[in-house]
Amino acid sequence: MSELIGRTPLFELAVSPATGTRLFLKLETMNPTGTAKIRMARAMVLDAERRGRLGPGGHIIESTSGNTGLGLAVVARERGYRFTAVVDNHACKAKLNAMRAMGATLEFVSDDGDDGLSTSAREERAAELAEQTGAYFPAQHANPANGVGYVALAGELVADLGHVDVLVAAVGTGGSLFGTARGLREKGCDPRLIGVEPEGSIAFGGPGHDYWQSGTGTPIGAEPGVHVDQDLHLIDERDRVKVSDVNAFATTRALASHLGLLIGGSSGSSVYAALTRIDEFPCHSTVVVIINDDGEKYLDTVFDDEWMADRDLLDTEREAAVTARLDTHRPAARPDPRERAALRHLHYALPDDYAVEHGLTGRPLRDYADQKVPEATLIHQLELADMPAHEIGELLATGDSGLICLALDKYRQRLEDQAALVAQLLAKLRGTAPEPPGTHTILMPDTSPAAADSASGSATGPAPTAGSTAVPTTATAPVPTDGAATK
Repeated sequence: MSELIGRTPLFELAVSPATGTRLFLKLETMNPTGTAKIRMARAMVLDAERRGRLGPGGHIIESTSGNTGLGLAVVARERGYRFTAVVDNHACKAKLNAMRAMGATLEFVSDDGDDGLSTSAREERAAELAEQTGAYFPAQHANPANGVGYVALAGELVADLGHVDVLVAAVGTGGSLFGTARGLREKGCDPRLIGVEPEGSIAFGGPGHDYWQSGTGTPIGAEPGVHVDQDLHLIDERDRVKVSDVNAFATTRALASHLGLLIGGSSGSSVYAALTRIDEFPCHSTVVVIINDDGEKYLDTVFDDEWMADRDLLDTEREAAVTARLDTHRPAARPDPRERAALRHLHYALPDDYAVEHGLTGRPLRDYADQKVPEATLIHQLELADMPAHEIGELLATGDSGLICLALDKYRQRLEDQAALVAQLLAKLRGTAPEPPGTHTILMPDTSPAAADSASGSATGPAPTAGSTAVPTTATAPVPTDGAATK
């Protein structure tokens, strides 16, 4: 599985209409275990092997809120080590169950029903167990190899984007932000760093208190990690951002409901910090947010209305505000679904590149489709008749309005036949006689050579070609058998 680590995709989330700044999400959720932390889990294990701290059949013990533990569980299983995760009940159940499924042993430091954050207790217990058993304790917060694991991520960003002007990430151990920044500097790119921690975390100063964001920040009683100690000076005071649980989770939920993108709550805080500042960055900046964690682990917490409401975290107005900002900053390359339909109509009708080349969106696009290009309206009517797209294209290519009328008639006939069948079924159930079928007019184009020579070739005419005749027919649906109307 470790061969699948890295080469994760970028998603362009937003563009500032005022400055042209582009905001990308580095979707580390596409790594095995759905998290960026498997990068540093592998790096810490490989470093321990090089230093002789881990031998064949060795034992790894680590304190974790879940994501680092998931990464270590994969790497340990792959390289033949035992792994014990020291955890508390603040970690979501999905993470705990996944670690168990991958063969990890869980050591709890809190009782059932106590879902408070117990970082200090976890660290102390992990160190104690490692000393008692002779196991290797990575101590991710104090391990320089943590940041080394993210250097490759910087290489991927440079390869995909060429440069990064602003790098945004949640700060827990600090490995992902400062490790990636180090890798970027090694490649001649020195981005502005924006660090994000929960309100209540103490790494950036200020009062400490409990918070619900998982796997990020420095809670009361814990010490900031080695990367925070060494590299915090790389973040300007203005760029040390604290985000409340409500804003972090509102952003997370808005991304899921509006875009179908599931990310974790701490990643939601990073997106919130970047999205609310996108218009303030220098013109045409390239901004990258590291998305450390997927959202599927939080379906019973952040994405559960009852769980959120019980903790006074649910705020639909803020979710709506985030959604509105996503709409106003939507990239032109990702149009509204309604605009996609209009562009599709134009493509079949002409094909047409004007709308794309001129970046038409919203009302200008709809006006262009409906008023400037009548073919688009015609195609819309054909689609309403449930005609497949390839058939629409073939009809328009013939340029024969008579054939178009025939095709429309065929699909309307089918709908009327279905309606007649339903009427007969209802009549049979009620024991009443069905109404007699009505007549249906089929417009037949004149196939004489003279009419063919004078065909205009336009697909927009509302009437059949000259010489067409109307042939009345009777649309009679088959009467179902007795067994077809038993329900």
